[in-house]
Amino acid sequence: MNAALSVPVIDLTAQELVSSTLSRFRAGDTISTRAALDAIRRMSPACQDSDDDLVELVVMTAIGKTMGVVFDHRAR
Repeated sequence: MNAALSVPVIDLTAQELVSSTLSRFRAGDTISTRAALDAIRRMSPACQDSDDDLVELVVMTAIGKTMGVVFDHRAR
């Protein structure tokens, strides 16, 4: 008997990835764009959104949750 288990592949949207990443923080916290991008890329290496698009989502989401943002993703 050859039974293959069907495991659904869940592709999270960029917004879902950002929301999941920022869910670990509280209002008033400061978010590093580099750390957020690293976390998003680890969660979904196949994410095809550019860093700039993801940073835009991080900023919009963080501001909506009254979080600060440190723009350090280009400093290497």
